[in-house]
Amino acid sequence: MDEQSLTDFLSLPVNPQETWQGGVATLAKLMGLPPGNASSGMGLILWRSMPSEFVHAKPMLGDDDPFVHFANGMLELSEEHEVPSRPARIDCNDRRLADELGRRLDGSGTAVRYQAEMDGWNASIRSLAEHLMRTAPPPLPSLREAGCSDEQIREFAAAASEFYQAKLWETLDDVDLIKIETPKPPRHLRYAVVLGAGGQSYGLGLYKDADDHYSLMAQTADPHRLSLFSFAYESPADVASGDVGLWRELDLPLETGEAFPDANYYSADGPRRPTATELSFLTLVLRALAQTSEAELDSGRWTQSIQVAGKRKKCAFSIPNLLDPPDRAEWIRRGKMPEQRSHEVLFRQVQDYIDSAGQGMGIDELNQAINARFVGRPLDELELPRNTPAERAEALCQEALNAFGRRRIILARQALAEDPHHVEAGILVAESTHAADRQIELFQNAKQAAAVALGNDMEELAGQFWGFHETRPYMRACHGLAIAYADAGQYGDAVEQYRDMLRLNPNDNQGVRYEVVPLLLEQGRDAEAIEVLDRYPEESAQWLYAKALVEFRRGGGSTAAKKALHAAFRANDQVLRLLQSDEPPLAPTSYSHGSPEEASICIEELEAIWDETEGYMKWMFQEYFLWERDRAKRLRDQKRKTRQQTKRKGKR
Repeated sequence: MDEQSLTDFLSLPVNPQETWQGGVATLAKLMGLPPGNASSGMGLILWRSMPSEFVHAKPMLGDDDPFVHFANGMLELSEEHEVPSRPARIDCNDRRLADELGRRLDGSGTAVRYQAEMDGWNASIRSLAEHLMRTAPPPLPSLREAGCSDEQIREFAAAASEFYQAKLWETLDDVDLIKIETPKPPRHLRYAVVLGAGGQSYGLGLYKDADDHYSLMAQTADPHRLSLFSFAYESPADVASGDVGLWRELDLPLETGEAFPDANYYSADGPRRPTATELSFLTLVLRALAQTSEAELDSGRWTQSIQVAGKRKKCAFSIPNLLDPPDRAEWIRRGKMPEQRSHEVLFRQVQDYIDSAGQGMGIDELNQAINARFVGRPLDELELPRNTPAERAEALCQEALNAFGRRRIILARQALAEDPHHVEAGILVAESTHAADRQIELFQNAKQAAAVALGNDMEELAGQFWGFHETRPYMRACHGLAIAYADAGQYGDAVEQYRDMLRLNPNDNQGVRYEVVPLLLEQGRDAEAIEVLDRYPEESAQWLYAKALVEFRRGGGSTAAKKALHAAFRANDQVLRLLQSDEPPLAPTSYSHGSPEEASICIEELEAIWDETEGYMKWMFQEYFLWERDRAKRLRDQKRKTRQQTKRKGKR
């Protein structure tokens, strides 16, 4: 309870005509559920003043001290509405809270009494609950209720199971838009994209037009205004329709307990379930794609003959990006920016030109020649020699770097067929590989090939890597290998790989320090983690929250730990806010300091370690609430001081 705010509250004159009602409504009561269906400790604290009709509500979590939040809610009502007096009486629907508040206000002129039923307060709670019910989305009907027959639903469930087993997301990603050519698709199911390459949401996204997908990919369209079909594997607890019960009733297959097939159409008018025609078509597409081979995908156009509901049907597909590859400008329009490594061929060409044609030229003449030959030309228009296998591999790899999705993999494999030791092509193929053991093997091969290519430069350039372009393929192979080790659970190998990278390139242009620190903390290697943290001092959220964790592990909630944690709060307090949110943190591609995006990255890297450190999360939240309380108090004091200064000026 904020003691200064309580003192300020008690300094107000008593209004004998004023009564305040305060109480707690549990989550179960607010939702109209039986008490056992929701945590009784979670709910809402609501204060209401009469006759002024001011209302103040705030949530209460299960672990919160009810009295502290109850009393603070009373003080916040007074400050928020700048009430010039305090009530002569306070009624409370909770006996314990009433007794405790009565003891604190005893003799102050404000009496507190327990009142089980408070008509005005109950009316406010009912109004709030009704508002919540009105704004909550209505449950969606089951597929049967939407007009689909049980036989259609059985076929759909079987096709969804086959599609899940095929794991097409290990072959295609979300740039590989598939055109469904035959049979004639329903209006909103003409194009499909496989979801799951990023390891988050698995299934299919289906669109009316190709540009709908590309505008979504480029983030140039409002997703809430687009119309699209979504087929995704969800946790049964997250399914907003009655299908979960239907699956049990019909005893339908599920690949895993958390892979429930959910299909819905989304538009600006809200979600709806598939029609019978749409569900039958989606069933056909899922089964046909599940039976598609990698070679058929790489051909760019293929046909499948599928058995559905006792009938054989043909389904034809194409991948336009393979049949008519987009150029660099079109990829940029779609939101896919060129990778930095694709620019390195230009630097190599400039250097080769200087070493050959540039001999004997003056500086001005050489600069003029370089500008005329290289500046202003798109990278995908550079003509690379293709006279030898090594040159053809280099040209194909450069094409791959300027492509995305399946076409990149095809070109990288062609490059390796020309030159099995081409490092960048080997890295690209390894990046597209999902089997952990095979991926590690491919990155090891790429690293070895890069070391051979460097020769004596391996030792001579140690400590200066990345500053020389010829060392970068080796460092990229090392980075990919470290990530692959970590993904496979070989954390010790990953750490050693990262440490060697920091030895070769102390400037850490690749930012591997952000990856090795969480690994060291996960393994309890705190001394090594703090060594890296101290070697690269910075004020980023991840750095400061990691330092706070190390200090807590050293001495619990010590003064040093609190100081470190408060520094982290000041750098980015969005971290704790996101941890309290029901929405999962996003995985942004860029961020600024202090932003929610930076907080998301911090949580992604450190949350598992926080959970594993006994007592840390509870301590961190306790400190945050105290820090936030003190900050709020400082703001209130500042506002109060400003108001007092304004009043004094007014009297003059």
